[in-house]
Parts: sequence; structure tokens; C-alpha cells
Amino acid sequence: MKGNKDADITDLTKDSRMVKEGDLFFATSKSGAYLQDALAKGAKALITDHETDVPFPSIVVVDDVARAMGRMASKFNGYPSKHMHVTGITGTNGKTTITYLIESILKSARKQAGVIGTISYRYDAKALKADNTTPGAAETQRLLKDMLASNVKYVAMEVSSHALDQRRVEAIEFDVGIFTNLTHDHLDYHGDFEHYKAAKKSLFEDYLKVSSKEKKFAILNIDDPVTREFAIGAPIETLSYSIRGYADAHLLRYGEDINGLTLEIALMDKKMSLVSPLIGAFNASNILASALYGIATHTPSDKIREGIEGLKGVPGRLERVGNDRGISIFVDYAHTPDALQNVLLLLNRLKTGRLIVVFGCGGDRDTAKRPIMGGIASRLADLTIITSDNPRSENPARIIDDIKKGLNGNTSYRIIENRKDAILDAVRLARDNDVLLVAGKGHEDYQIIGSNTYHFSDRETIEESLHVAA
Repeated sequence: MKGNKDADITDLTKDSRMVKEGDLFFATSKSGAYLQDALAKGAKALITDHETDVPFPSIVVVDDVARAMGRMASKFNGYPSKHMHVTGITGTNGKTTITYLIESILKSARKQAGVIGTISYRYDAKALKADNTTPGAAETQRLLKDMLASNVKYVAMEVSSHALDQRRVEAIEFDVGIFTNLTHDHLDYHGDFEHYKAAKKSLFEDYLKVSSKEKKFAILNIDDPVTREFAIGAPIETLSYSIRGYADAHLLRYGEDINGLTLEIALMDKKMSLVSPLIGAFNASNILASALYGIATHTPSDKIREGIEGLKGVPGRLERVGNDRGISIFVDYAHTPDALQNVLLLLNRLKTGRLIVVFGCGGDRDTAKRPIMGGIASRLADLTIITSDNPRSENPARIIDDIKKGLNGNTSYRIIENRKDAILDAVRLARDNDVLLVAGKGHEDYQIIGSNTYHFSDRETIEESLHVAA
């Protein structure tokens, strides 16, 4: 360490734009250009992985800045996760729905719940806008501290692969880890599927395993073959779930229609009947995972059932848009090949008329999935309308051209680049008994075009279109 060993620190940050007087600033060698800015704004100390001549009052050089930040953020905020029951949910799909199911189960059991996830950060009647699925280490520890101060005892948090790779959940003392599945996503960041898989596995092998909690559970979807590669062992107890075969939680009877699910499940060898407005086998899988969470938290079976049945829907996750035209309209966040295929297979099976899908792909993101998703839509929908998602800095027409490469000669599609116009066209075309799916953005209330962010909600646009098309 160089300099003052007794500096009074007011907060922690790695973002030079957020530095305030008295802050401790974290910077890797890649972010060295921001050191002068942080110092000018009043940072009193620096933790970095390289020597620097920038004259901070205190400088500490460490091997791993991200790990150091997580551990110091936990200490700075009083180690909040040590005093709470914390569950991390990871996997490509299902994380958000499981947090909502867990929240509903906890509310039924009259337990104070906190949620950190893609849609919002929720606790004590607050709903804070989520900038990231899993916030940065300092932000997460501050959230946990505030939750604890609000008497929240149980926290469910989505843990993204980015967060695991960047060690944003460092020093969080997990009680439960839930793995949903692993499919093609985020390869633009991770480089290949093996690195993506390694990030997901690390929740259990690098975080849950080293947690100081006395009783720890790994809740694993054994329908996904990746689960066989997880190195789970003592002191973690493993609970399994499956919609295909025997497990600690599995299906005994499955019924579905366009209005929801009717299930009979075996939960630790005890039978439970459930009715849920959620639809699809993937939601049956999410329900099984959540039921096992109830077991891990010693929640009575009647409260588990009450919580599951009480959840009427999840924003942007096969969210229904009511109408008087006899059309089943859904908004869904499906933005990966697997997610789009799952939802289209489901709706295709349940439809009595045509299936119309509106979707696009995000710009500055994984380009390999674009033709794959085009092929899935062309095979499973009666009519595909290709449009913009969040093009960001890319030309929307180029993204659409990438999607078109997967259509394989299918002619049952339209291209309408403007997303609002595409949704209006779909609503106008839909007839009685048709199913309309608007996919890709889900709960998002914005669209990013170039460097600008505009207000845009698929649900609101559908509702406006229904009025215009009436």
C-alpha cells in the first residue's frame, strides 16, 4: 500500500462518472484512462492491478480488482448477505419467472421478500428500475444492506453469466443456487459455449460451495444434460426437478390450454395439485424449481401451492394482452433461439387459428443467432413479421437481412422495419381464434436506435393498435 492508511472512505465505485468526494475508486489497467477524472472528482483511494503515477492519497495494488471490490463492498455494507437467506438463479431461460414465483410463495407464507432481477429490484413495497439483471458488486451490496434494514429476510436474485464472469456476486453468502437450463446466448460476450457454460457452473462451484451458510441447496434441472457436469458435493444438498422423468420434484399429470396449466406434481414424494394461469411446459419446469425452493426454506405445502397459484403472470413473459376480438395476444421476452422455439412450439400446439409472430434481433449482439431465429419462426409460425428490436449502432436493414438468411425459401413473411408499424399490421391481420406473439422485448419500455433511447412498450403499442384497428 502507498500513502495514507487511514483515509475515511464514503463509498465505493468503479465508474469514474459516479465518483464523489471521499470515494474509494476501483480500476484495472484497462480503465487507467479514467484515473485522473476520478482523482479530480475527489476519490481518496485507489485499488488497482497495476502501478500508477497518478497521485491518489492512498493506492493499493491487488491481483484481482473485481474480487477485491466484491469483498470490500460486502465489508463496507456490513456483510448483509450473512444475515439473510439468499437464493441465486442462473440459466439461459426461466430466471425471471422463478423469482416471481418465489416472491409469491414467500408472500403467501408471510415472509418479507426481496427480488433482484431483470425487470426490477423489489422490496418493502419499492420497485426500482433495473439497469442490469444483476447489478454491480457495490450496487448489489448496497441493495442487500437496504433490504436488510427493511426487515427483508429472504432474497431471490437472478444471476447472469456476465455477472458471474465479472464477479459481481463476489462475497455474497448464498443459501440456495438454482440452475434452469443452458442454451445458445451471449456468445458475443463469452466467445464460445464452453466459456458460457463455465460461467453458469461457477455459481455453484465458486460461490455456493464457499458460502459460510450452514445449510445449502443446489436445485438443478436434470432435464438439461449440462447438469451432469456440475461438481456438486458436500456440504451442498442437491435437489432435482424434471418434467420428463423421476426427480425430487416431477410431473405426475400435465394439462394445458391457452388459458393455463393444470398440474399434479410429486414434491419429495408427496402429491400436489396445482392450477396456474402460466402456460407451457417450460413454466411447469419453473414451477417445479420454485416448489423445491419452498422445500429448501421449510415453507408449508399449502403455502407453496397458494403462492404458485396466486401468481397471475410475469411482465413480458408470455404476458397476455386482453382484447374483445377473440385473439390470444402475448408479449414475450424470447430473444434467444431456444426461447423463441419453446414459445412458438407451445403456441402452435395450443392454437385453433393461425399463429402470427412479430420479432427482430438486437444490434451489437450475437449475430450467429439471427438466421437461427429466422429459421425457427419460418418453420413454426403461419406468418412471420420481421422488424427491428433494439438496433443500437447497427443498420436495422442489415440485422433483418441476417434474419432472412434462415428463412430457407419460406415466403410466409413480411418485413416491416418500424416496430410500431409491424405490430399494427399484425393486429390488423389477426382474426378470431388467431394467436399473435410479439417477441423479443418483453417487459422493456424502451427502444435503442443509434445512440438514442426512446420510450417504446410492446404491450402499449398492441393496446393502441387494437384501438386503431377496431
